[in-house]
Amino acid sequence: MEALEDGKNLEAETGGVRTGNGDMGPGVMQQESVLQMRDFIAKLDPPSKDVDDATLKRFLRARSNKVEKAGKMFAEHQKWRHTFVPLGYIPEEEVKNELEAKKVFLQGHDKVGRSISVILACKHDAYKRNYEEFKRKYPDYLCLGLCFFLKPGHEKFTVILDLKGLKYKNLDPRGWISIFDFLQAYYPERLGRLFIVHVPIIFWGAWKIVNPFIDKVTKEKIIFVDEKKIESILLEEIEKDQIPETYGGTLGLVPIQDAPTPNWPPRS
Repeated sequence: MEALEDGKNLEAETGGVRTGNGDMGPGVMQQESVLQMRDFIAKLDPPSKDVDDATLKRFLRARSNKVEKAGKMFAEHQKWRHTFVPLGYIPEEEVKNELEAKKVFLQGHDKVGRSISVILACKHDAYKRNYEEFKRKYPDYLCLGLCFFLKPGHEKFTVILDLKGLKYKNLDPRGWISIFDFLQAYYPERLGRLFIVHVPIIFWGAWKIVNPFIDKVTKEKIIFVDEKKIESILLEEIEKDQIPETYGGTLGLVPIQDAPTPNWPPRS
């Protein structure tokens, strides 16, 4: 990704309010949960106790506001990052095999400010990819890039998964499961919408293997788009000048490594 100094991308945060009768509103209740979670984290992983509130709120939402479960989930997240992402990001040379395929693109924003990524599944070769690179490094490179491309005040991204031209060599249930596991464990509450377009018959057998590994919250964000309604469905959430040309818009596809991403690479 190309660096673009254009101001720091800040996480969305909402303050608590009190209702007219003096009771605590949901914002205050959530803030109390954040404080409890911060105390919990201080015992499990002291260096992480000063993480921003917005991050803690995402983990709380992912665990239905249960402080202990969210705290343990966040501690595992931090442990994973310290082990596999010591620089705070994945350098491009560590995922060069995946980037050379030019199968993931990053450009534009939807109507609520979420960054938009397009994935061309036909460019993924399940027989040539390095599983460890694909499982541990590439997902973080993609997700962090999408997060840095967000408009200020937003924290979720939109993905268009295009299955046009899909062949058997592109089917990768094991790899797909690892991607969903990664999102759910280390980037909770980041996926805003997943549009799946140009769905061929051969996809459904592999999907039956993957589907049980996707949690309910993530499934609610997945939309299988009818072939004849791709442009109209996308227009419900994305302005025409932000939709890629191939789907009826006016925006060209930009490989993720070439996207002008603000403040990239992140400073540790």
